[in-house]
Amino acid sequence: MSDYIYYPVIKTRDAELRCFGHLKEEDFSHILPIYELTKSRSTKSTAPDGDIHRRMSQISNIQGGNPFILDLCTSPKYENPQIRQLLQPYDGFSEWRSFLNFYKKGLNIIPMIHIYEDEESSFDDVVSFVKETSKHYEKLAVRLPYDLEVDEYSYYLAPIVSHIGNSKLIVLLDADYIRNESKNDVEAVIEQFTRSVSGVLAMPNIEECVMLCTTFPASVAKEGKSDSDGEFRIYEEQIYQGVKKKVPVKYGDYASINTEQIEIKGGTFVPRIDIALTDSFIYKRYRRDDGSYPRCANEMIHDKKYVDLGIWSNEEITLASKNAPSGISPSFWISVRMFYYMRTRVNLRTNS
Repeated sequence: MSDYIYYPVIKTRDAELRCFGHLKEEDFSHILPIYELTKSRSTKSTAPDGDIHRRMSQISNIQGGNPFILDLCTSPKYENPQIRQLLQPYDGFSEWRSFLNFYKKGLNIIPMIHIYEDEESSFDDVVSFVKETSKHYEKLAVRLPYDLEVDEYSYYLAPIVSHIGNSKLIVLLDADYIRNESKNDVEAVIEQFTRSVSGVLAMPNIEECVMLCTTFPASVAKEGKSDSDGEFRIYEEQIYQGVKKKVPVKYGDYASINTEQIEIKGGTFVPRIDIALTDSFIYKRYRRDDGSYPRCANEMIHDKKYVDLGIWSNEEITLASKNAPSGISPSFWISVRMFYYMRTRVNLRTNS
């Protein structure tokens, strides 16, 4: 197993990339990011469909020579013709291989394998991709749902591990958004992850198995049962600790992003600052005519549960408390939340 202790998965949108842009070189000794490549912000003149190469440039500036897993976002909202082309399975995902090779010289990419079963129940294109790509990369990754049957993991992984040569495979077991399931029966979620991880690790050539999930809610005020000041539970750490007691697994999550992607209509958001504790978040939420971000920041600083970790997020909260916030958009403060959350996850791993 590698020395990495945290596998955050993000889409390459502005908020997420802003957050990752504040990672320091030493952070990458603990963190192996998983980037879901999305289209960039569209521009009428130069990139009407949102050129993905702009996103790759941003990833390059963040990562330098540090390794990362590169995936493609399949959500219609964030894809464009370039991404759809890369996902075409013909000739062993030749377009995806060409794209990876184009960036291989300057970036330390761990390519994502995309599972495709043709009409004849054959994995020929997947096998071709694995054979060719494993000649050039020491590690590959694949992402599967966390709730398959054990024999299904063998079914999907066998064509990969049988043709991966001397390379190793990182398997990501993805539960996506499981807040409701975790609230209703977290032990059942733990048991499902445990069975799945055991099934994966029974296969050869597996470098490690990583759990992925998020329980960050769509409505903070609803979960916290308070409009302006509250706390709500999250379940990622409890799930991880429960699974880790039974099987060797690595920890990953969506870095406090709710993957349901509930759209906020323009002008309807309420300024809010969120801070992660071990198994919960505290939040301060005040409308623009009731103090906005400066009041949120002041209230947060005076909350006994708030801890100044001496990081970028704390600096931004301090600035806002002095009526000088660096940003006043929800996107900016999502970045602040993410960065603080990610640091707490690394601290949980290193301190244990």
